[in-house]
Amino acid sequence: MPQNTVNQQSTGDIDVEQLDAYAARVLATGMCPAVAVAVCDRERTLVARTYGAAPSDALWPIASIGKSCTAVIALQLAEEGLLDLHAPVSEYVSWLSLGGACAPVTMHHLLTHTAGLVESSDLAPASTYDVIALASLQDGPAAGERRLYSNVGYRAAGVVLEAVGGRPYGELVQARVLDRIGLRHAAAVMVHDTRRRLPGGHVPFYDDRPWRGEHGLAPAPWVESAEADGCQCMSLEDLAAYLQALWAGSALLTPSSLELMKTAQPPHDEEWAHGYGLDVHGDGFGHAGDMLGYVSFMRADTAAGVGVVAFANGLAGARAMGEAARAIAAGRAPAAPELEVEAPLVDDGSCPAEWAAYPGRYRSHNPWLPTFVVGARRGALVMGSDWMDGSRRRPLTAIRGGLFRIDEQAWSPERLSFDTVLDGRAQRAWLNGMAYYRAFTG
Repeated sequence: MPQNTVNQQSTGDIDVEQLDAYAARVLATGMCPAVAVAVCDRERTLVARTYGAAPSDALWPIASIGKSCTAVIALQLAEEGLLDLHAPVSEYVSWLSLGGACAPVTMHHLLTHTAGLVESSDLAPASTYDVIALASLQDGPAAGERRLYSNVGYRAAGVVLEAVGGRPYGELVQARVLDRIGLRHAAAVMVHDTRRRLPGGHVPFYDDRPWRGEHGLAPAPWVESAEADGCQCMSLEDLAAYLQALWAGSALLTPSSLELMKTAQPPHDEEWAHGYGLDVHGDGFGHAGDMLGYVSFMRADTAAGVGVVAFANGLAGARAMGEAARAIAAGRAPAAPELEVEAPLVDDGSCPAEWAAYPGRYRSHNPWLPTFVVGARRGALVMGSDWMDGSRRRPLTAIRGGLFRIDEQAWSPERLSFDTVLDGRAQRAWLNGMAYYRAFTG
């Protein structure tokens, strides 16, 4: 049974019993031990429910939803005349020279994922070094040409905000976001004391194979985080209030800046439209997030006048719960809460001789991606990982020697390279500058 209901007298057409039944289906999949969901309109939280092994007043990592906090702070500083969103970031941080002279990277590019940067490198958790290391990574497409989701790009944005705002990122979030809308119990950054206020996070028991329900879960590794790609923790009602502040207007931003956040920016992509820190949909806006052991979801259906937020402390469940709540509020049947699971990546033996040293499993101490496998498929190499957010199968294209481009797009900045070949087997792989080492398991 759910642990709490808020404003039950105001639930309107929301079928709370159907919501409860769907939550039971989510928990039955084994994807998470607990799930929480809230439904709101522009002004009120209509329903807030927590199910499973989590207290109703728990804080949850909002993960990449926090990118919108970064965008809010950037737009505030722009409103105050302290930050030009279209000026090269090197004007504010001299060592942060990205994009080269032809197309220098601006805050606009970082906030809209158009800076041409890799998704992540995870060289140094809770550190600025990931941003420093960008200078040594492969250049991607020119700034503004392509949209590539980049966590490290938002970390770079945080470095600029600290320089312009004159305070650590967490203090900027506290003063410019949380305090302005009265979120007194939310946490601006994740530190060890924050952990006591969270339900325990969970990850797949196995990190080397596609997840199945019978595998179960294991406690998630813990990391502190104060980076601008998503480090805030909020309660269910906090996140609903934050969604309302982005939706209906508040002390956060002027109406024009708030509208800019929710306006799709070029280049326009039919599959993914993005504003500043928010995904833009034809009927509203939102974002989702993945933290180690947690997932989050936020969505405003402005056409229907319904907002939903959701959390889960496992590898999935928040999006399914949030979308189900939106469907139930609209009188539609929700989709089944199931994960699409890939088949295991199996080497078919077709690897060309010049690449024979590279297939195998590689590991590191990186909690975000502890392991991946490289195998051959129809004469080409494929990189596969099966961790937290599901299975990924990524083709590799040879560039030279042991260096490969990841993914099919010719402009992809993602790179994988191999070295230290002993007895015909590479002993080390470099994924966007992060070292991985050959494991004894296949």
